[in-house]
Amino acid sequence: MVSLLSSLNMSAGAISVNEKAISVVSHNVANMNTEGYHKQRANLVTRNIAGTIGDNVYNQVRANGGVKIANIMRYNDEYLSTYYRNQLSDKSKLEAQLEGLGDLAEILNDLEGTGIDDALSKFYEALNNLNEYPASSTARINFIETTKTLTATMNTKYKQLQQNTTEALGDGESDESLQNSKIYVQYQALNNKLEELASVNKALQITQTGTLEANNLLDKRDLILNDIAKFTDIKVVEKANGSVNVYACGTALVKGATVTGELQIETAKSYCEKNGITYPDDWDGENAVISIYNPQEDRVIIANANSEIKSGTLGGYLHFATDNGDGENGINAGTVMNGLNKLAQTLANLMNDLNTRDGAYCINPDDTGKLMATDENNLIFVNSADGTGEGITAGNIQINSALLTEDGCWKLACAFFGDGVNFDENAVGNAQNVAAMLGTRNEKQADLNGMSLEDFYTSLVGKVAAAGSTLQSLYDTQCDVVDSIETKIKDATGVDINEELVDLVKYQTAYAAAAQVFNTCNSCLDTLMTLGR
Repeated sequence: MVSLLSSLNMSAGAISVNEKAISVVSHNVANMNTEGYHKQRANLVTRNIAGTIGDNVYNQVRANGGVKIANIMRYNDEYLSTYYRNQLSDKSKLEAQLEGLGDLAEILNDLEGTGIDDALSKFYEALNNLNEYPASSTARINFIETTKTLTATMNTKYKQLQQNTTEALGDGESDESLQNSKIYVQYQALNNKLEELASVNKALQITQTGTLEANNLLDKRDLILNDIAKFTDIKVVEKANGSVNVYACGTALVKGATVTGELQIETAKSYCEKNGITYPDDWDGENAVISIYNPQEDRVIIANANSEIKSGTLGGYLHFATDNGDGENGINAGTVMNGLNKLAQTLANLMNDLNTRDGAYCINPDDTGKLMATDENNLIFVNSADGTGEGITAGNIQINSALLTEDGCWKLACAFFGDGVNFDENAVGNAQNVAAMLGTRNEKQADLNGMSLEDFYTSLVGKVAAAGSTLQSLYDTQCDVVDSIETKIKDATGVDINEELVDLVKYQTAYAAAAQVFNTCNSCLDTLMTLGR
């Protein structure tokens, strides 16, 4: 009687265990397409009843408690997961850099004939026409118009480059521009993810390990860790209960259920004011400064973490430059702006010096049949801020407003009499000074790395294109690496429908057999009860 009851109890337990094992299979199948889901398996072990068994066979049989579920195992490969996060962080950085370079290439795109290259070419074409017809007001006005177009194009491109940096990091001064920047969005999203991770950690600390609930929390935890890795490179330390500590920049961002290092962000100007740095003269950093703050202790851990953030989208935006053989600074909006500034200042210096040099003569506006000497008022290019030829950049270069007056076109020097001995005030057709200006088109300039004006600009555009091509190749390769690791992780942890069908048949068969044992034992007990009446 005791043995029948024991068998009945064991078969009932076996039915329950296999039913739960089938539920695990069902859970796997239901989530086979769920992002981040790791397949699970019910680990079955023998249930032993405590107590002395001895050598008696009957006692051993009575002590056999059947089967139980030891735990629900979650398939995971921690090495692959860590490697995946590291590579994902690098991919995100390259993606942010590629986005920035793509914007640069679009800004410098001259294919539609609206860029600096086209404007500079037309400037020299107009100068060549003026060389042929130095006394023609039409040729002079045409030259002035092309010069206006050239300066306006430089101004526009420079403004677009500034906007490129502002969109990524703000303008360095305004809180509003910072709050509308790409990096501000990333900084907020990362802090939100840190809070999410702390919340999942808290749930893991109070959840029994080896259960469906705990395993589902671990899936959620890993997805959050992957998201955090997209922002910056991190180090993860897992505890026995499944909760994790996350470190970045050498400090803990999350410890268990507590955020111990949230990010803060401010403008470069604000940071400089707090630290006694003269902005912008003594500042050589990014427009935005990220710090790490411990909200629990109300203290700043790292005042300027920019140099520590080397990967992820934050690293990509902070360190937009991509090296193209020019050293560690590489190519970014700043280097392109510096190049355009060199171009603008060199062009202005060349033309201004030639148009105002001793021996240069322009046509007298009061008597267009006579020549007159030029002076500092005959500058062609000026700084829009102060009207001088000093401190010219691509952003402030403009044509001298004196040339835009009714008689302004005559201020362009056409003739040149270097020795002054052969000066002829009637030689309005003398175009030696214009020819000298035209000759600068092919002259190699020391300030432009030994290149001509047009060659320097072409080289600058080429560097951006080459850097973009190199970066695209690196990004494509990194995407392949990330996809390959992701495939390996899915192979190791993803749901295989064939495996699930095998397990389903196995548990179903065991369930049916246990049910048959249960029915047999129940039938025997009914017979015994009938006989005992």
